[in-house]
Amino acid sequence: MTPVVRRRWIIGVIAALAAIAIVVVVLFAVRPGGSPVAGGSATATVTPTIAPSPTSSPTDAGAGAVLPEFPATALDQPAAAPNGLTASIVSLESVEGEAIGAGDVGGPAIRVTVRLTNGTQEAFDTSLTVVNGYSGAERNPAGTLAKPGGKPFSGSIDPGASQDAVFLFTIPEDARGDVTITVDYQAGQPAFVFQGDATTPF
Repeated sequence: MTPVVRRRWIIGVIAALAAIAIVVVVLFAVRPGGSPVAGGSATATVTPTIAPSPTSSPTDAGAGAVLPEFPATALDQPAAAPNGLTASIVSLESVEGEAIGAGDVGGPAIRVTVRLTNGTQEAFDTSLTVVNGYSGAERNPAGTLAKPGGKPFSGSIDPGASQDAVFLFTIPEDARGDVTITVDYQAGQPAFVFQGDATTPF
C-alpha cells in the first residue's frame, strides 16, 4: 500500500468514527428525559379528588318535626304518665307582661302555674322540662316572658314531692278561646298537653 493510499484509508476510518460518534450524541440528546429506563419502575401520578359537600342526615329532626304527645287534657284537669309522674295547671291568670330583656315584647299575657308531682320511686330531674304555649287550632307559638312572677323548674323532685313553676305567654285576650299548653318533661317521652278556653282565669 502506497503512502498516499494509506493516508486516504486512515482519513476514511477517522471520518467514519466521527460520524458514529455524532450519531450516538444525537440519539442521547433527543431521548425524552421523563421516559423510564430499562429495568426501572414508572412513578404513578396521583390525582387529588374533591370530597363531596356534607349533607344533613335523614334522621335529623327538622323544625317542623312532630313530637309524641299524650291525649289532650282540659286546662284545669291533671294528666298522668305511665311512670307515675303527673302534671297539672294549678292556676291561670291574665297579666300585663313586662319586657325586660333583648327581644322581649311586653303586652297582654297569661301566667300559668304548672305543678309536677313525682309519683315514681326515684328523684325526678327537672333540667330537661320545657313548657310551651300556643293559641288557635293551628297552635301558633306564643311569645314568652319572665315578668311578672315567672319561675322555671329547678333541681330535682323527690319521690312523693311536688314542685311548681310559673310561665308567662304573650297571648292577646281575643286569641285565648283556644289555648294549648305543653309540658315536655323528659326527652323521648310523650309530652303532657292541656287545651281549652283560657279567657276565664282560675
